[in-house]
Amino acid sequence: MAALKSTRFNIVQQALVDSLERLNELPLTPRIRELRTKALSYDRALRSWKATPPSEEQRAALTKQVIELNVEVMTVAREMRASGGEPR
Repeated sequence: MAALKSTRFNIVQQALVDSLERLNELPLTPRIRELRTKALSYDRALRSWKATPPSEEQRAALTKQVIELNVEVMTVAREMRASGGEPR
């Protein structure tokens, strides 16, 4: 349960919340669907940690994936605002 109280867990959880909120504000395109599916799968993995605490490698891997997803979502959102349409 220590993993659930960690700073890393909180960062990952908040990054997922931010990504999903941002994705829900964007027009539904194939790219947005893909990113939303990825975010939801990461969220399921994070929630599974409550039942089965992850190894250090699992924590590190999910943290990296969620941070990369968050950056990708911000980039797609910025591109859509700039172009007024589809992400590149």
